[in-house]
Amino acid sequence: MLTYITASLPILGWGFMPIIANLRKSSPVEQLLGTAIFAFIFSIITSLIMKPEITLFSFTVSFISGIFWSIGQLFQFKAIQLSSVSKIMPLSNGSQLIFISFTSVLLFREWTNSKMYIIGTLSIIMIVIGILCTNYQQTKSDESKKYNSYGWTLLSSLFLMLYVLTNQLFSIEGYQIILPQSVGMLIASSIIYLHYFEGSFSFSNLNYNLITGFSWSIANLGMFLTTIQLGVATSFSISQSCVIVATLGGVFFFKEKKTRKEWLFILLGIVLIMGGVFSLGTLK
Repeated sequence: MLTYITASLPILGWGFMPIIANLRKSSPVEQLLGTAIFAFIFSIITSLIMKPEITLFSFTVSFISGIFWSIGQLFQFKAIQLSSVSKIMPLSNGSQLIFISFTSVLLFREWTNSKMYIIGTLSIIMIVIGILCTNYQQTKSDESKKYNSYGWTLLSSLFLMLYVLTNQLFSIEGYQIILPQSVGMLIASSIIYLHYFEGSFSFSNLNYNLITGFSWSIANLGMFLTTIQLGVATSFSISQSCVIVATLGGVFFFKEKKTRKEWLFILLGIVLIMGGVFSLGTLK
């Protein structure tokens, strides 16, 4: 029972995070800084309880991964602002998984035989088709705005991939990641905020997005606990089920009108993405 509870935390936390952030009309920079502030507070509490051993080297690596997160998360918030949660999150989750899978194959040689390459390639094709399905629209939209949001999303996924792989590349793992990473997140987010600051500072928006940070932090902690119990491949695959929560929740919470055909494509897309995700998770 405990395993199921911890495994559900990344699904719910990362699924509801973009929804919570966009329920209020905050700027992407306010969303970013509010999230980073709470993540930092949460990491201090976690580190005081768990007392991880942090070296200068592990601190530096995790600090850099936090910087990558800040840039990637800012671009994701920007893309959602230009489009919607239900359209951007499938593309964001899917492209992150594709980028991470290909990079892991190249850097860590995680696919070691022809069967793994066949299943892995077919899984990625399923994810790509699923992303296209979730973004299907019967009515025409602003093409320049749409492709602009897609560009921000792919850039976001590139930096979020670096955020995930940086610690893995240098074999930094466990609770020693959380505090240094959050310091990098907070400093980078603060610099970004100050860069974009135009005299319209809103404590209200910043405070609200502490809730966004709470959702992200709970998901991040759940991911750590699930990894300990189930391993990296299985836990990461399960966590990507957050795309279901984000996509369907985005439609319902923001009252997006969908035709029957669009609903059919959304559900088909989710099934394909999740099928590809779990297929990748079986590659060991």
